[in-house]
Amino acid sequence: MNAITAAQRFTPVYTPPVRALAPISTSSQSSTAAATPSTSVSLGQSQTTPVQTYSPNGLASTGQVRYIWEKDSGNKLGTAMTIAVQASSNGGRFAGIGAALLDQLAANDGRNISQSVLTFSGTEQPDATGLRLQQDSLRENATNKVTFNLTTASGATVTLSLASGEQGLAVSAEVQGGQLSADELKGLAGLADGFQSALNGLTQIPPRVQIGDLVKVDPALFTSLQLNASLDVAGETQTFDLRLDEQSRSLALQGPSGRVQLDLDASSTRLGSTAQRQAAIDNYLNQFDAAQKRGKGDENLMRQFKDAFTQLNAADNGKKAVNDRISLIDTGSRALLSGLADFSASISQTPGQSNPLHPEESDRFSYRASQSTSLKGSGLNRSVQQDQQAELKAAYHKGLNPLVDIQLGMDRESQNYSYHEINDQSSSSTRLAYDKGRLVEASATQHASQSERVRTYVKGELTEDVTTPASASQSRNLLGVLDDVMRRERNAREQTGASILDDALQSLRSRWQLQSTPSAIAA
Repeated sequence: MNAITAAQRFTPVYTPPVRALAPISTSSQSSTAAATPSTSVSLGQSQTTPVQTYSPNGLASTGQVRYIWEKDSGNKLGTAMTIAVQASSNGGRFAGIGAALLDQLAANDGRNISQSVLTFSGTEQPDATGLRLQQDSLRENATNKVTFNLTTASGATVTLSLASGEQGLAVSAEVQGGQLSADELKGLAGLADGFQSALNGLTQIPPRVQIGDLVKVDPALFTSLQLNASLDVAGETQTFDLRLDEQSRSLALQGPSGRVQLDLDASSTRLGSTAQRQAAIDNYLNQFDAAQKRGKGDENLMRQFKDAFTQLNAADNGKKAVNDRISLIDTGSRALLSGLADFSASISQTPGQSNPLHPEESDRFSYRASQSTSLKGSGLNRSVQQDQQAELKAAYHKGLNPLVDIQLGMDRESQNYSYHEINDQSSSSTRLAYDKGRLVEASATQHASQSERVRTYVKGELTEDVTTPASASQSRNLLGVLDDVMRRERNAREQTGASILDDALQSLRSRWQLQSTPSAIAA
C-alpha cells in the first residue's frame, strides 16, 4: 500500500523513532543521508503526506515532512506526540499529550521531562545550533500554549508546559522545591485523565468547560492548582485561566464570543447536604437558561458559563458542610440557605452591530449573579444572613416577518424590525437569628423586576416605542414552615428510620430561593 492509499483510508500505523536525535554536525548529516532506512511510518493526515523514512538516529531522510526529536521518544509520551504532531487541529495536536505527560512524570518518580518534535520540509539539514534555537522559539512563541501548575502539601511545585505551533510540539514537566512522595506521584497519575479532559474541552470548537474531575483534587496532597491556556480559535485567541486553592476557586474564559468569569470563596460557609447544594445549583441553572432565552444570549457561551458554575461548585460535594463558627445552627434552619460557597459569576457577550443604518443599536448580552453570607454575634446569640442577586442587561434585533430571516441593510426597505432592550434585577435575602441558642427568626424576602423596551420600525420609520415593566416582592416568616417540616422528619425517622427532609423541602424551596420572574414570586 502506498502512502496516498493509506491516507485515503485514514489507517495510520505509527512507530516512534528508535533513538533520540543527537546534535547534528556536518559529518553526521552526510552519514544520515546515506544511511539505510530503519523505520517506515505511514502517515494518514492527508494525501500530500508521503511515507516517512527515518535513519537510525531519528531523522527522516526522505519525503516532504521530516520530524526531529529532542530526546529518545520510545515511550507512551513519544507515541502520543508522534500521532499529535501530524494533526491539523488543536484538538488533534493536544490529544493524549496532557495525560501522557503526567503519567510519564509519575512513572519517572518526578524527574524532570523535556521533549519536543520539530517539523521540517524540503531537504535542508539544520545544524545543532539551529535546532536549539527552533526548540526555544517553539516553547516561548507557540501559537497554542498550556501550562499546568500544582503545589503539593509538602511544598513542592509541579509545572507542566505544552506548546504547539507550525514548528512542531514541545512539552516539559518540572518539579521544584522538594521531592514527590509516593502518594503524591500516585495523585499525579490520578489527575492525568482530568487534565486531558480539560484540554479536550478547551480545544473543541466551540470550546467546552470540562474541569469536573480536575477540581476535585485531593487537598491532602495538593494545596493549589492553576491551569492556563492560550489557544488559536479560527484565527482569534481564546484564553482560559483556572485557579484553585484553600481560600478560593476562580475561572476566567475569554474568546471571540465573549467572557465568562466565576469567583468562589472556598473559605466561606457551606451549610447543607449534597442534595441541598444540587437543588441550589439546579435553581441557578434555571435562572441562567431563562436569562439566555429572554436576552437572546449566545447559547455556546452560556453553556460554558453553566458548565463552569456546576463543576466549580461540585468540588464541595463530599466535604464537611458545617463551619465550626456556626455549628449551633440546626439542620432545619440550615435548609433555608443555599449550601453553596459564596460566589460572583458573570457572562458578557461581545457586542455586535447588526444594523448598519443604526450602529448605536448594539446587540449585547450580560448577566451577573452573586451570593454573600454574613455572620453577626457570638455564642448563643448570633444571626446569619444570606443574600443572592442577579442582573440581566441585553439588547437584540428581531425581524417583523417570522418567516424571513432578518437582514438589515442601508436601504429603508430592509429596515422592518423591532429592537428590544432588557433590564432585569432579582434578589433574595434569607435571615436566621438565635437568642440564647433558640431560633427566634427565620425569614426570607424575594424581589424581581423586569423591564423590556421595544421600538418597532417599518421601512426605517419608528412606529411604536413601548416599555413594559413588571415587578413583585414577597416577605415570608418561615418559622412555622420549619417547625412543620422538622416534625414530619422526626416522625419519619421514628417510624421508618429514614429521612424525608430533602423531599419535604424540595417543593418549598421556591419560597426562599432566588427567582428571576415576578410571576414566580407572586405565586
